Amino acid sequence: MRNLLLVFFALGSFAIGQIDAPRIGFWRDPQNRVRPLYGIAGSFVPGAPVRAGVLAFAWYGDGGWLRTEAGTERLDAAGDTVARLPAGPARFSPTTAWLTDQDAAYQWDGASLRNVAIDEAEFALPDPDAEPRAPGWYHVRLRGRSFAVRTTPGREARFVIPEAEDAQNQ
Repeated sequence: MRNLLLVFFALGSFAIGQIDAPRIGFWRDPQNRVRPLYGIAGSFVPGAPVRAGVLAFAWYGDGGWLRTEAGTERLDAAGDTVARLPAGPARFSPTTAWLTDQDAAYQWDGASLRNVAIDEAEFALPDPDAEPRAPGWYHVRLRGRSFAVRTTPGREARFVIPEAEDAQNQ
């Protein structure tokens, strides 16, 4: 019996090293770099930057959009680019990017982008500096700090996102 307990303890200690914090999604840091964000509400941990030079960013849980000087990109759930649009100002909704200077909107159908009619109400945000993260969640910068804000009625909350400390951020 004692040997059996030692085996379970040894196996359990190996398994602990294999458990990672859940990835919530991605966010844009103050240096305009996109980073993965790990943890749970109230306990966020930013990961290493995966993209730099990001001018605008929106994450919706199963994918998102980012804009750089080179153009607008559609990202899949892993944060990989799956489609590209031309450079220029853009606004985002969960499935659609509106290229405002071209007055054209493109919707992601899960496999490709297609041109669609513009519905300005689809692009409304509660605050122009808020970046959507997932349904009912926004990333907001205020007074040099980052916050995750939950806007679900009756469950409104604000959580601090700690700034990552890396060689480029010091």
